Amino acid sequence: MLPPPHPRSFRTRSCDGFTLIELLVVIAIIALLIGILLPALSGARKAAQQLKCLSNVRSLEIAHTMYMDANRGRFVGAGLPHGGVSQVESVEQAWPFVLQDHFGQQIALRSPVDRSRFWNVAEGGEDEGMTLSEFVSIARDPAARASLNSAQVSRWTSYGLNNYTVRGSAAPATEYMKRDRYDEIQRIPRPSATVHFLMMTFGDGDGDSSSSTFAKSDHVHAEAWGDFGRDLAPGLAAEEMQTNAHGGRKGRWDSVAVYGFLDGRAEARRFEEVYRDFDDNSFDPEVAR
Repeated sequence: MLPPPHPRSFRTRSCDGFTLIELLVVIAIIALLIGILLPALSGARKAAQQLKCLSNVRSLEIAHTMYMDANRGRFVGAGLPHGGVSQVESVEQAWPFVLQDHFGQQIALRSPVDRSRFWNVAEGGEDEGMTLSEFVSIARDPAARASLNSAQVSRWTSYGLNNYTVRGSAAPATEYMKRDRYDEIQRIPRPSATVHFLMMTFGDGDGDSSSSTFAKSDHVHAEAWGDFGRDLAPGLAAEEMQTNAHGGRKGRWDSVAVYGFLDGRAEARRFEEVYRDFDDNSFDPEVAR
């Protein structure tokens, strides 16, 4: 007669847990996979943001084309002053005011990468100036319009205009113009080569007052970027526009942002592709190529 089996012989592997070594191996594999996937996910997110920004600028160019068609080819103006102190008559000529008045909420004014502190508190920023909707509401009230003079406004848009292509006082002074003012499509030699919309600075410079004042404006002063020589042009431009909104280094030639062109298209370009020097750039319609 066989002896009874020892009680331990009934223990099976199904009751065993992971050993410490097995657990460490699993953790190491998970960490490795996360390390591989995170850069890919980050890259996908950045690509999606750039596509959204391109779509925004393209929609602005479409809206502007419709505006030109209704106004005999004339361009929309710029009127948001640097620093955000407004005069009601000037601001009513500003393109965010005008295009929103024409097309309502169909135009996109904010880039998905724009986390500027100059947006109104209600819009996720730190500024307490008037929002665009507040300004429009008061401007339409004849009895209240006067109160808007000298009123502080917050950031209204991530985008701005190349000031060579605007109507009004924001256009370059006469000494910078090579031929004529370029405030109508008929006066533009090469619309497909001429920058129109661009990305305004977020105002995140290290104590840079110029960057802070342009953060609330709706246009840049491209004619002045070459005043101190070619080498300083990227830095001067970066005080007014966010040249590295989609990559590269701020104030450098390799910075990447989204640009709209007068033929209606939008593209992500390095700064060195749209500005080479005062006599060779995509902002001045006379030399744009």
